[in-house]
Amino acid sequence: MLAIISEQELLAYKEMSSWCPDLCKRMNMRITDVLLEKADLQDNVLQKARLLIERGKTLGVHGIVSLNECIELLSRAASEKTAAGSFSHVVLERHQLATAYCLRALCIQEVDPKSKGILQDITVSLNLWSGIFTSDDCSADELSRVLTEVSLTLFSCTLDLLALKGCFAFHLEIEVWKIIMKVFRCKNIPLENCVSYFWECRRMSHALCTSPISNAFIKIMSEHFGEHSASVDYWISCLKGSQPLIVGLQNSFSFICSASSQGSSNPEISLQLDTAVGEVKEAVLELVSSVPVHSRSTFTAGHLLYDLSERLISSGCLHEALLSAKESHRLRTKLFQEKFTYSIEQRAEKYGEVAELTQKNKYSVRDLQVSRSVVGEVWTFELSTFNLEDTHISPWNVLQGYLESTLQVGTIYELIGNVTEAETFFLWGKDISWSQDLTHFTVTFSSALGKLYCKKRLWNLADRELQSAKQIVMDWNKERSMSSTCSRCCWLLEAGIELQLGNLIRSEVDRTTRLICMNKLSKAEKLFRSALDKLNHFEWKSSDVHEEEKEESSNLKKMNYVDGVYQGTNTVVNQLAARKILPASKQDVKIEIAKGRKAKTVAKSSLKEHCIISDANKRVTRSRYRSSKQSAVLSGDAEACPVTSSSANQTDSLPQQDNSGNGVSCICNNMKCWRCLLTNVAKSGLLNNYINMRWELFRRRISTGLLIGIGKCIGNLDEVHTTHKIFLQSISNLAGGSNNELSHVSVDLIGKEFSGEMLAIERAVVLYSMSWFLLKSYRRQSERNKCCHLAQIQLQQVVSWLKLAFVLCHEVPALAQKVARLLAVTYIISASSEPFSSSRNALSENYWASYFHQASIGSHLNHQFSLHIIQKEKVQDNVGLQGSTVTDSTSIKAEMFSLPRLAPESVKDLEDWVRRFFKSLPCTTIICISVLGDADSSLLQELFSSSARAWLLLSRLNSEDQPIILLKPLDPILEDAVDDGTLGSGKLSDVTCSGKHWHCPWGSTVIDDVIPTYKEILEENYLSSSNYPLEDTKENRLSWWKRRKNLDLRLNKLLRKLEDLWLGPWKYLLLGGLINSSHLDSLHRKLMRDLKSKCKVDASEALVRVILGGAKSASEAETFIPELHSKRSCHICCITQHDEARPDRTSTSDRADKLSSLASQLVQQAISELEVEDDAHREPTILVLDCEVQMLPWENFPILRSQEVYRMPSVGSISVTIDRSRNRREHVGKVAAAFPFIDPLDAFFLLNPGGDLRSTQIEFENWFRDHKLEGKVGSPPATEELARALQQHDLFIYFGHGSGAQYIPRHEVQKLETCAATFLMGCSSGALSLHGSYAPEGMPLAYLAAGSPVIVANLWEVTDKDIDRFGKAMLDAWLEERSNATRICTQCDSLTKEFEAMDLRNNCTGKNSKKLPKKQQAPESQDCIHCCNHSRARIGSFMGQARKACMLPFLIGAAPVCYGVPTGIKRKKDL
Repeated sequence: MLAIISEQELLAYKEMSSWCPDLCKRMNMRITDVLLEKADLQDNVLQKARLLIERGKTLGVHGIVSLNECIELLSRAASEKTAAGSFSHVVLERHQLATAYCLRALCIQEVDPKSKGILQDITVSLNLWSGIFTSDDCSADELSRVLTEVSLTLFSCTLDLLALKGCFAFHLEIEVWKIIMKVFRCKNIPLENCVSYFWECRRMSHALCTSPISNAFIKIMSEHFGEHSASVDYWISCLKGSQPLIVGLQNSFSFICSASSQGSSNPEISLQLDTAVGEVKEAVLELVSSVPVHSRSTFTAGHLLYDLSERLISSGCLHEALLSAKESHRLRTKLFQEKFTYSIEQRAEKYGEVAELTQKNKYSVRDLQVSRSVVGEVWTFELSTFNLEDTHISPWNVLQGYLESTLQVGTIYELIGNVTEAETFFLWGKDISWSQDLTHFTVTFSSALGKLYCKKRLWNLADRELQSAKQIVMDWNKERSMSSTCSRCCWLLEAGIELQLGNLIRSEVDRTTRLICMNKLSKAEKLFRSALDKLNHFEWKSSDVHEEEKEESSNLKKMNYVDGVYQGTNTVVNQLAARKILPASKQDVKIEIAKGRKAKTVAKSSLKEHCIISDANKRVTRSRYRSSKQSAVLSGDAEACPVTSSSANQTDSLPQQDNSGNGVSCICNNMKCWRCLLTNVAKSGLLNNYINMRWELFRRRISTGLLIGIGKCIGNLDEVHTTHKIFLQSISNLAGGSNNELSHVSVDLIGKEFSGEMLAIERAVVLYSMSWFLLKSYRRQSERNKCCHLAQIQLQQVVSWLKLAFVLCHEVPALAQKVARLLAVTYIISASSEPFSSSRNALSENYWASYFHQASIGSHLNHQFSLHIIQKEKVQDNVGLQGSTVTDSTSIKAEMFSLPRLAPESVKDLEDWVRRFFKSLPCTTIICISVLGDADSSLLQELFSSSARAWLLLSRLNSEDQPIILLKPLDPILEDAVDDGTLGSGKLSDVTCSGKHWHCPWGSTVIDDVIPTYKEILEENYLSSSNYPLEDTKENRLSWWKRRKNLDLRLNKLLRKLEDLWLGPWKYLLLGGLINSSHLDSLHRKLMRDLKSKCKVDASEALVRVILGGAKSASEAETFIPELHSKRSCHICCITQHDEARPDRTSTSDRADKLSSLASQLVQQAISELEVEDDAHREPTILVLDCEVQMLPWENFPILRSQEVYRMPSVGSISVTIDRSRNRREHVGKVAAAFPFIDPLDAFFLLNPGGDLRSTQIEFENWFRDHKLEGKVGSPPATEELARALQQHDLFIYFGHGSGAQYIPRHEVQKLETCAATFLMGCSSGALSLHGSYAPEGMPLAYLAAGSPVIVANLWEVTDKDIDRFGKAMLDAWLEERSNATRICTQCDSLTKEFEAMDLRNNCTGKNSKKLPKKQQAPESQDCIHCCNHSRARIGSFMGQARKACMLPFLIGAAPVCYGVPTGIKRKKDL
């Protein structure tokens, strides 16, 4: 009787635990002590074990500190029950033993996540439970009693933990599903409730699975509840009680339905799994609108946004995908911080290659613990054992979502080029995954980091991460059997690692000195083929993949596993060895490719007759045979595909009729293309088929990368026909046909534009790679005639492919940059032949080429600028590193805003898009400059039979003239021999202390190949400025100054050489147009008339204007005479004398002969009549420099040194900066001018914050005080103080070390709503750091992103006194201009009123726009954004004069440059 009373008392305290936890804990412990003592006396082992379990639960409820004791008690309970062997057949006791093992596993996970005992305990418990529900000896009463004690929460937590472990614990997940299904069935729980329960908490697959619902789960449901449970319609009906759950299911598969619905002509096809993006956002808003937001709503909203982001990534919409992903991450971070406690450790790490180490702050997680023990949660929820309405969200469920979102956000950041954010997310996720022993997550994050470091050209780090991931997988392969994992996801994971390893090896080949290492190419291809073999074994052949996977797994186990690679029959190394082409030794076989085809060895032929997938290598298993007979989806009659063979520039969303009148025709020729398959999947209405389609999407995505990798390996050896076969297979892979049906593949299929594109980025990659290779072999007529029909593709078709690729990948900056650059080169080449279009209204090649050239520069930064603008409308999201929380839904609402587009939605709109681009150019000269090297250089070498290793690509954009574009080969510039007497004794680095090393901010670029001297000069400058002689003697000072002046002279000579040898007479393209050029205009009109009427020369108006406005003598103009015949203003300069003549290019002398001597006389006469002075007033020039050349001081070329020159990272950023300045002025009620103005006395200064620049402080402290400027001297300010100053003042002046990032970091600057103009006089304050193929980084870019109109900063290290002279000269000049700024430019004022009347900002392309004079039209009408060029000097106007104030006018004076746009100086009334 006492025992019964005590048991009831225990139950009562359990119910009261939420109100009085401490009291209930103490009483439970006392009561269990009494009952345990009685059980010992009675030798009741089973009762004692049960009490130990109850006591363990009680301890588990009260935090982590009691977990060790809890584990000990559960271990004793398990031992007690195991010792009672004679009772092991008792069903209830087996259930208690299973519960003990399961609870112990959950506790161990919290205390020691790396313990192998976790899965062992779960396995034992599942075997015990499985035996209970399958045993024939179990009576109805025993089963009923077990069912009353079964805890759904315990099963849920166990299932969530197994799902968190990823694909490597998948077999245990299946067992849990089976047990829960049996329990549901025994309890007569309706199937509708079962579906809703599993779907709401996403317990139907493992972490990082290709589908949120597993095929295995569908099969188990079908076995327990009938075949109808696999129907899409039935699932929709089960979830009808919750609209967010229905939207979530639809959202997970919408990409399939949207693609199939675009071309479906059958209204009977079920598209119930289709939903619009807006519906998903509305469902999210509904979930998070309540206050407070329930954790279940937050959990569901996080999944909705995560799946939406995946859908947007697949279609190439990365901007919108990032917003959804970050919002999902914010919501999941909120849950993560509720469920877990942790601390953050910040440490500085050095990384990089030898001699190029950099230091960066890294964040790592420490002491990650569950806030409330999982065992305690299980115990709390026991009273509502099977209340499905009260769904439990476990910490493991939350952690899985948080890590998946962390990976997703990092992946999108990597795609858009924001490498710093991407690396932060990847490292953070990997750190958590490793600490919790989450193998699948650890491998995935390591693989992502390996890819990132490879693209950053940190080869050692990339290899370390990828080899680490590979080793983990290899260890698992040795320990596990395929039946214990989700084989699909395991092979996908391995294939992804091998893809990245292959790309890394290829990158190592690419960075060698023009040599291809044959062994490395073979190794890379071996990896690609190994991965491809694995994926092809899982190509979808049936909707019933469960049995097929088992058989395929056994087939794969038969493959030879060597060094982590499964050896297939098609590896290059095997064939090379068999044919005795590869030597037995490890020595690399290298072949020269720099000189074209002549240097190739016989080794390349080994790759020739390769077939990616041979028919003999495909095993016909029983499941394959059965699948081919049973699959209605793949073998049934496909609904006609809506793909036609019309122009690639047209979007065909409707099916086309064939000539026979039999309805819809399909150019896939019954090869079961992707769209046919999608249509049949939707028609089947089976959820299994949708799941299989999701898998097929992931498989083909990876397979495309592998095929492209193989194609590049073979293409490097110039095996044209074999490479074409690979590209055809990649087309087939994307289109959906079988790889062995290449003869039926239409090349037109890859160039078609579809709505609802699912593999947009992958298709762009294929189009670009194929186009690049076709262009490279374009001149080889003999080889093309012998090759397949792919080689017969004309240049116009290649351009259409590249345009489609540009539209598809415009939000992937690295790829868009390559595509745009290739398009620019292609249009330049085409300008020398027949034009693509004969239409008078069509854009000419110079418009297309210059547009795509500018689009290839700063593409990363265009994306980041756009995102910064959007994100400033949002609440700053929490990455999870600072520990702050966000609870409102403002950021979700901001996500509904429309995002600025960087390209049109369709190729057919591209021409209008380009026209609008030229209409919106500001009224100033913009010069875009790139230097092409590496792959682009090798392409041009082939096209022009040249050996030039670098090519200059220059575009001149001006709102009043047609664009001019120039392509010119560059010879390396070597330094002249210098008299040793001018250098002093020995090299500087030999005589100074070696404690400091110069870190090159750009790493390595093509500039180092063509101007090696430049890097040497900057290194010597750093060493000499950092290592002043320790002994201050007159001799040492003279020697030091001698070296410094020699460096100044060397830099001066180098810049002159660059201008002379790289540009020559084309240097006048860099100059801005003349101001008040009425005389020039009249001469220009007269010359154009004379050339056309007297000489029959239809010359380029833009080039003639450049010649007249720049050339100072007839001899300088003579070079341009042969170019006047090019109406399209695309100019390819003569190849160097060492190169062979281009077959299709007439020589310069031949072209000159075609022009009459009269034309030359007319031009010379006009130049002499104009007589342009050196100091003539000109429009400002804005340089848009590619990241490969931005480190050069272009502003200090002799032609530009006295001009007003600015630099910007992209043309798009110019428009953004001007628009933001205009919007800001309109907001404060002032007339908006085209370019911004600042008052230099509305300034905040930060002078010598480090306290060690005494001479600088003495120079400027009194000057600042005399002018009553606000600021801080001699001590560092708070970040918040600087942030306020940057937003409240017009100008920020900084004299200190570096860029001031140590006082206000880049990310803090970028958060600012508005930002002052900045004057940064520290060392390298304007230098940009390059990270391989990612976006450059630097403080100037951060200030531009924040809205600063102009930034004056230094490209390299400077000495304090000399840069102080420059700074003083600039500030004095600004104040003098300010004193003269009271007058108003009447011409600008009238223009402002005129453009306001036209409502240019809102209706510049509307019907009522005012038509401007013909000279402002490009090519039909040109609405110019006006600017003041008439009487006012601007910030950059004084740079040339200030440089002369320096003792070293080049070594120091050339370091400062102006980032930003032309910014005027004004005088505020209140100052």
